[in-house]
Amino acid sequence: MGEITIIYDNRTTRDDLYPGWGFSALIERDGRRLLFDVGADKIVLEHNAAALGVDLKKTDYLFLSHEHCDHVGAISSALHVGLTVVYPASFSRGFGKRIEDAKSDAVPIAAPIEFMPGFRSTGELGTEIVEQALIVDGNDGPILITGCAHPGIVNVARVATALAGGPLSLVVGGFHLGAKKEAEVRGIAAALRGLGVARVGPCHCTGAQAIAVLAEEFAGRFVDVRAGARIPI
Repeated sequence: MGEITIIYDNRTTRDDLYPGWGFSALIERDGRRLLFDVGADKIVLEHNAAALGVDLKKTDYLFLSHEHCDHVGAISSALHVGLTVVYPASFSRGFGKRIEDAKSDAVPIAAPIEFMPGFRSTGELGTEIVEQALIVDGNDGPILITGCAHPGIVNVARVATALAGGPLSLVVGGFHLGAKKEAEVRGIAAALRGLGVARVGPCHCTGAQAIAVLAEEFAGRFVDVRAGARIPI
């Protein structure tokens, strides 16, 4: 049994957690602990991690989706000796050295790869904003976790479905739909259903209206994702 703990989001489930623009989640599976992104503000990340009982210095992997401040800004709070950092190879020059200076292991990723059992990168996707997403083996099927899905949430889900070899049981994270009209969001929901996506848990940059539409479109199969949420996988 595994679990996803949402540490950082602009919405929270509890009054004692800080909201903040960005995203971070801890994925625990088969004794392994992976931190997905770190959010923008180290104060928010550290406070919420402590409140949720997450030790940021006892993670095995740090997976970074893309090089925007709201996803990598608090990285100094997450780096530690022995950590393996998996990040897009297109990250700016010197990023790897910063990781190595913290005595963490830098692993730049370009192509899809299973970097540890049950955890796979989609590889770099997109052109204007390059991003990778994470595929995790879950009890009910593969789970896709996205940072912002800048290359398009349907496109990312399509790639992940092909790599996983079957329909996604859950898609969670930022969908980047804040500028989309309601009809467009409904079309995106239909496309995700067409790919066989069972459940969705949009948050962060998805946008309040888009989240409401997706909750309606995936009625009974919608996961409320915000800081403090814990999702069994």
